[in-house]
Amino acid sequence: MKDKIVIIAEKRQEKIHSVTLECIEAANKISSNGEIIVLLFGDDDDEPIIDELMYYHADRIVFMKNSKFARNNVETLLPHIQQFIEAEQPFVVLLGQTDIGKTLAACLSENLDFPLISNIVEAEQANDNLTVSRQIFSGNIINKVLINNSCILSVKQKAWRPSHKLDDKKGRKEVHHPVVKEPGFSLVRLEKKSNGKEELSNAHVIAAAGRGVENERGYNLVKQLAETLGGKVGVSRGAVELGVCDATNQIGQTGETVAPKIYIACGISGAIQHLVGITSADMIIAINKDVEAPIFQAADYGIVGDVFDVLPLLEKELGYTPNSQ
Repeated sequence: MKDKIVIIAEKRQEKIHSVTLECIEAANKISSNGEIIVLLFGDDDDEPIIDELMYYHADRIVFMKNSKFARNNVETLLPHIQQFIEAEQPFVVLLGQTDIGKTLAACLSENLDFPLISNIVEAEQANDNLTVSRQIFSGNIINKVLINNSCILSVKQKAWRPSHKLDDKKGRKEVHHPVVKEPGFSLVRLEKKSNGKEELSNAHVIAAAGRGVENERGYNLVKQLAETLGGKVGVSRGAVELGVCDATNQIGQTGETVAPKIYIACGISGAIQHLVGITSADMIIAINKDVEAPIFQAADYGIVGDVFDVLPLLEKELGYTPNSQ
């Protein structure tokens, strides 16, 4: 398949958003010999990001420079993206399933009359036919869609491995200077709440609490395990409903999707709404006193036991004592 693919890049905290690297990986799965174009809006401060993108598996890195007002603002981004797509005539437009990605994808689909397929988790090409897969009905069903015409695809975050960085530059840089009008409203600043919110999306180790932690003491045992392992703490909806924590770090269909190297589910039953958020974990370890808990069907390793008994023993084995820190 020799058609073009355009990726709408995103930033997060002045760095390449990981979902952009996942889009590059998806693009290479969609077309092994087509032209992959990454489009990024920004200003002088974003030059290092453009230079870094040249070391990934993309052919052209198009920098819409001096477009400060366009940052994360659909009102100003949309016409320039639409104009670029109309000029390039790609077979596929790829975006991340992020807040701004979902908004842009829907608007582009309407304006360009391109079908939109969201939340894709896999792509296969055979005999010049492209088939993409997405999860529907809370992950219970994999929906496969055959692509015949130009379309817009949004990739599910953490369902794809990020494209790996090359030793040498591959992509060639193009710089454009669009005339970007000041929008009717704009983002002034982002403020991070001091509420203890953990950044789960890039965590290598996550210990997560479920309804089985029962109370604040049980939740603190899970938090301590996460700290001992140098990881982050997550929660299921069941733990939130107990009232021992808020939904800030909730994982699952209505929370974060994560892809850690190790995921330790503590007292989590394994409802499908939770499992859809952890399917990309390299290893799942389940601790639950119910031997019939569905989480064991998804786990690589399982421990049948009460978290109040198992976690202190695990901490002891790891060498942690309350006075050691």
